[in-house]
Amino acid sequence: MKGTRYTNLLILVCMGFVAFTFLNIREVKTDIQGFNDRIDNIGAEIDSIQGLNKELDERIQSLHSELELIDTDIDRVQNNIYTIRRNTDEKKNSVDNLTLSELQEFFAKRYDSILTRTSSETSN
Repeated sequence: MKGTRYTNLLILVCMGFVAFTFLNIREVKTDIQGFNDRIDNIGAEIDSIQGLNKELDERIQSLHSELELIDTDIDRVQNNIYTIRRNTDEKKNSVDNLTLSELQEFFAKRYDSILTRTSSETSN
């Protein structure tokens, strides 16, 4: 009698386990649809982010082109500065070689022309 009770109890436990398993299988099928929806949403977000990345890449390329233009301008300005510096040094060196009378003549002409120009501007 104990053996049949044990067997009946074992059968009941097995049936309970089978019923529990069937109920959980239905729940898993529902969750699969939820996961598929989430995967679709993530795919859409990835597509959106890829579009933004493309826009950013285009903006980076545009900024790179602008930087190249600015670099060209900087090189041109540096060349102009070098040329001005060289010309100034040449003039300074030529003034260093002038005699005292040549210097007096140089400054006299320079300041006479400034005074003439200033007086004509104030007359108007």
